[in-house]
Amino acid sequence: MTFFTSPWTWAIAGLVLCMLETLAPGIFLLWVGIAAFANALLLLATPLSIEWLMVSFCVFMAVSVLIGRKVYGERDVASDAPFLNRRADALLGRETRLQSAIENGIGLAQIDDTVWRVTGSELPAGTHVKITGLSQDGTILQVEKV
Repeated sequence: MTFFTSPWTWAIAGLVLCMLETLAPGIFLLWVGIAAFANALLLLATPLSIEWLMVSFCVFMAVSVLIGRKVYGERDVASDAPFLNRRADALLGRETRLQSAIENGIGLAQIDDTVWRVTGSELPAGTHVKITGLSQDGTILQVEKV
């Protein structure tokens, strides 16, 4: 058990964790590595049992993760293309004509270069419609007659 009570063990563990962060970036191993370095510094100041070292490591890890979240903040950054991965959301409110009639609640409408499945009340092909909603998975547009 003296292996875990050596400050060198914690310093090397911190170094390895920080190096792993460079190989697999995700800004998580960095904070665990910083907690290991803090444990090494604590061991240099005072000898502790393995139990207290584990407790202090958990506390240091929680504190370092919280500080990291504060420093880096939320990752939601304003984008110049907010609908890049949510194309259907950008279609809400647009108007188009039905390519095929809505029968049994399902039809087709072409918007730009894409043909979309649409749902709504029974309407003939060529009807002018407005997109009012999306299916839960975002693949079917809900339309109503304009």
